[in-house]
Amino acid sequence: MKKWLTISLFCFILMLCGGYVDAASFKITASTSQINPNGSFSVSVGGDCIGKVNLSVTNGTLSTNSVWVEQNYQTVSVKAGSSGSVTITATPAVGFSDADANEYKPGSRSVKVTIINSNNNSTPAEKPNNQTSNNPSNSQSNNIIKKPQTVIEEKSSNNLLSSLSINVGNLVPNFDSNVSEYNLELTKDIKTISINAISQDSKSRINGIGDINVQPGENIITITVIAENGAEKIYTIKAYVDETPQVYLKYKDKEIGIVRNLKDVTIPEGFNEKQHQVNDNSISIFDNGHFSIIYGIDNENNKNFYIIDTQKNECINKIIPTTINKHFFYLVDLQEEKEGFEMSSITIEEKEIKGYKFKNGFADYFLLPVMNNEGKMIDYLYETKEGTLQIYLGSAPINYNQYKELIKEVNNKQIVIYILITVLLLNTTGLILLFLKLRKGKLNEEVH
Repeated sequence: MKKWLTISLFCFILMLCGGYVDAASFKITASTSQINPNGSFSVSVGGDCIGKVNLSVTNGTLSTNSVWVEQNYQTVSVKAGSSGSVTITATPAVGFSDADANEYKPGSRSVKVTIINSNNNSTPAEKPNNQTSNNPSNSQSNNIIKKPQTVIEEKSSNNLLSSLSINVGNLVPNFDSNVSEYNLELTKDIKTISINAISQDSKSRINGIGDINVQPGENIITITVIAENGAEKIYTIKAYVDETPQVYLKYKDKEIGIVRNLKDVTIPEGFNEKQHQVNDNSISIFDNGHFSIIYGIDNENNKNFYIIDTQKNECINKIIPTTINKHFFYLVDLQEEKEGFEMSSITIEEKEIKGYKFKNGFADYFLLPVMNNEGKMIDYLYETKEGTLQIYLGSAPINYNQYKELIKEVNNKQIVIYILITVLLLNTTGLILLFLKLRKGKLNEEVH
């Protein structure tokens, strides 16, 4: 009986004690107890609890001022000061609770990390209590150097710039380390700009600064900041160089400006770029061994290729590279009327093309004067119904149906001719017979 009473009493005591056990927990710990001046380390905050935790630090900087814990631990980076110690304090915010959503007020928790000088690793506290500095016999003991604790520093993730500047123009907007994209307007004479930048963390690296060549039009310049831990941040400058033409050439009654921004221009196959001097300026021309062309813009902002007379520095004709039915050639400006034709336009393969149509009939045919790669003009005849293309030799076109009608017409004419010939032969024969008969009768009268 006493045995069972003892067991029952023991169980009751356990249950009673268990009712006062607080399962919730909250704490803060550091990854090290000592750190070099300006070194970095981490702290872990949390426990068996839920809610927001506010963080503060003395003699250091934090990567964040608050964390949210939910029955776990959150890691925060800390950068120490130059001397003394770093103290990090974690304070639960209003609404903090345990795992069962019960209000939990554990109060603040702190952790302190000592900043040590690597040149002096001994401290008075390391001297034995039974030795003093006044006893020469104990000088050896007083100078015992304690081996410093190995500290694994967390590498910095700071990849921000503290400044970004250029030697010409102004960045828009003004520099802000958290703003990644900037615009820059430059005059047409600018060919090189100098970019300078300084990072917030001296351990980070910067790529993309120095002297940068720019071309007319838009230039995308990227500056990459690489943090000590490898994290990258890219700052972008969109530098627009005024691409207004500096050289104009005459073409008919127009002034054609030489386009300076050729980045998106497809140069016809077989042409090679070279520089050509016009007064005090150098322009890009393209030559294929037979003729030279430039890429120009007219006063209506239309861009095209033009044949250039490099002796007179004038544009001879506008050419448009095109392909019709797998035939490649250049469409040219029509400059005069052709006998038997009138100027017109037609849509072929979704391209509007100027040429000539016949004045009298042949509505299914269209004359295309084009130029080949040797600079020679060739007339092509385009049949609109079948979409065929053939060299025009100067004779009137005719198709199979027209040919059949023509043959039929010729046959009909031949039949009429045969009838007329037959009638003529009959009439002629009759006249001859009549003439002979009359003559015979006259001879008979003379005999009698």
